[in-house]
Amino acid sequence: MHRFTAGLALTASLFAPVAASACGGFFCSSAPVDQQAERILFVQEDSQTWSAYVEIQYQGEADQFAWVVPVPEVPVLDTWYGQAFSALDQATEPNYQPDWRCAPIDAFGEGDGAPGAGGDPNARDEDDVQVLAQEQVGPFDTVTLQSDDPRALIDWLRTNDYRIVPEMEPFIALYTAEGMKFTAMRLTEGETVEAIKPIKMTYRSQNPVVPLRLTSVAAMPEMGVKVWILSNQKFGPLNVPDIEIPLDEVVFDYNRWQTNYLPLVARKVDQAGGHGFVTEYAQPTDEVQAMIANSRVPDRFGPEAVMARDDLARLLASQPYLTRLYTRVSPEEMDLDPLFHRVMGEDVSNQHQLEGPEVCDPNVPGGEALDLATACDFAACGAAGACAELVDARFAQTACACAPGAVARMVPDPLRPGDMQVSCVDARLNFTAPSISAPIGGSALVQLPDPCVADACGDHGECVSLNGAPTCRCEQGFVATAQRQDDGQFTVECVAPATPVPVAFYQQALREPNLPYPGRVAPMGMASASGGGGCDATPGTKTGLGLFALLLAGLPLLRRRRRG
Repeated sequence: MHRFTAGLALTASLFAPVAASACGGFFCSSAPVDQQAERILFVQEDSQTWSAYVEIQYQGEADQFAWVVPVPEVPVLDTWYGQAFSALDQATEPNYQPDWRCAPIDAFGEGDGAPGAGGDPNARDEDDVQVLAQEQVGPFDTVTLQSDDPRALIDWLRTNDYRIVPEMEPFIALYTAEGMKFTAMRLTEGETVEAIKPIKMTYRSQNPVVPLRLTSVAAMPEMGVKVWILSNQKFGPLNVPDIEIPLDEVVFDYNRWQTNYLPLVARKVDQAGGHGFVTEYAQPTDEVQAMIANSRVPDRFGPEAVMARDDLARLLASQPYLTRLYTRVSPEEMDLDPLFHRVMGEDVSNQHQLEGPEVCDPNVPGGEALDLATACDFAACGAAGACAELVDARFAQTACACAPGAVARMVPDPLRPGDMQVSCVDARLNFTAPSISAPIGGSALVQLPDPCVADACGDHGECVSLNGAPTCRCEQGFVATAQRQDDGQFTVECVAPATPVPVAFYQQALREPNLPYPGRVAPMGMASASGGGGCDATPGTKTGLGLFALLLAGLPLLRRRRRG
């Protein structure tokens, strides 16, 4: 049976193709969609200039919204359309078609401007911090800062009501040492959270880069990152592996009408040492541009949806080639900033045909059963975890065994919207504590509640507070699983697996994250501070955009209300 989420249905009806195929046009896909992923589109304006369109995801109060992002220079700022991101996402997402012979019968049931424009040419020096530009952009009040002294920059942000906890300071220092500037944004007084839009930043740079190191401060495990690069040729990762997904490892589940693509990507990235991107799409833009331009927007969605379609079509027509890359990474794997460059190679289609067994009917000699998938095919437990199946009907089908030093954290299940799963994360990357309450500089820090007050994790686990979230450290031999309670809420519980976890699993050592986590003793290598992986940048080198920065799920940025 097909499963469509509300978000997919909205986008499909928002940009309805004029000529739809039997499966619903280019929005039809059997691949699960990672709706939690961060999304960014890089558009090359000329040989030295890029525009980055960044989607901002935020839940909370309007006066608590703050977003800080490292940039190579003062960017030209504008806003964009969330609907355009959704349409681009679905037009280029991987589509895995099953072997229909094996399907059960009931299975069918705007501003352009040059870099630097709009800034204050008379940048003022205040306590060793230069305010390079300050303006209102759409619903945002924005400021771009520069300082050679990370302490001065941090003090300025705190004095101006941006919450920077001590654990973030080493990450700010990583980027100031590289000569990066910082753009900070918050909602203009009177604006609501609903006014938040994607932001467009135009700046001079040689290559696109996504600095994930700052994101590690409070990122969710197995966080998805989708990157589109619109230029004159194909792009690929430079300092991380270009990961391939073998077609014979993609499993199709006819009951869910989904593949195991998302957890498979996560496991492949783990196997590559926690770094890498999959090239999901690399094609000339002609076809997708025409498809978007000819899409029909129903009247009920209003004029902004029409503008979103037209602006996306205009962008796609501005360059001849579009590349889409995707990864899923956990905080301990965000110890270098992925950099992208031009590559030679064949086009990559997002359309894939899966092959079924020679005989699909299990009642025929030599035939195989329709359901070839196992529960663990659709699970990803992180580099420090291993999937285990359960037999107790009270629990979910799968759980995760976590290696020593790792704890099980609950995260949204990308395959089942509204459900939760667990992933094993490195407990050393704990950047907040419930006891934080004293004001620092000009910011009033709130006291975070202890997430382990409730009796969690069951009889065979211990609750551990990790970045303000409850996690479970299970006894050896027990595994963690997310369970929905009678009130609809989810909790993590340590339970017995169907088969014992091998003793050798608990003898492994976690990889040392090359990040300045609290209590770190070993010195950091220079590769971490410069991007690593054979792409070391010298201090002051300007290579691209810092994407997610300090607006992160699990560690909300709180700022004090201004007094009138």
